Amino acid sequence: MARKKKKSLLPILRILSLTALAVLLAGAVYFVSHRLEQNRAELLSDRLEQLGELTTVTQLYRSVFYTREKKNFIQDKSLLFTVEYNVEAGIDLSEGFDFTLNRGRGRLILPPGRILLVDADDTSFRQVLVKERFSSIDTGDFLPLVAEEALSIREEALGNGLPREAEEKALILMKGILGAAGLEDIEIEFRREPAL
Repeated sequence: MARKKKKSLLPILRILSLTALAVLLAGAVYFVSHRLEQNRAELLSDRLEQLGELTTVTQLYRSVFYTREKKNFIQDKSLLFTVEYNVEAGIDLSEGFDFTLNRGRGRLILPPGRILLVDADDTSFRQVLVKERFSSIDTGDFLPLVAEEALSIREEALGNGLPREAEEKALILMKGILGAAGLEDIEIEFRREPAL
């Protein structure tokens, strides 16, 4: 009878050893696939970080200025001119972002849209009217006006929702970038902070 018990234990031992082997293989496959996914997430994060400041919206504003200074009945100077301003909005990835990848599903949290640049285009200055009588016009006569107008244009761009438009375009761009990297299931959102 002792022999019969040994024979009946052998199939159970085989099943247990096969089960243990299957569990080990499944664990190894999971570990390797998890590690590969982590490496892929790190690689994609590094590539996104390299993008830095990402401009997604550009607008052109044009302003007209008039300045006049009459020091006395002889000295008089006036200037009428136009200037174009380049306004850029987008996201600045150097502010930090969070990218995770879990079982092929990606999640990306981006910084909020910002006005990245308001800059008077030096090549766009057009003098419409210049009047100099016993006095000359210099940069001190018009540069403060140009700088003050840049602040006003920034406020107008914020009021018109330019950062939100920049986010909408960044969303499309990021989905394209991550889609090209092989990710189809991706969730993208923006941190909520006041736009600068």
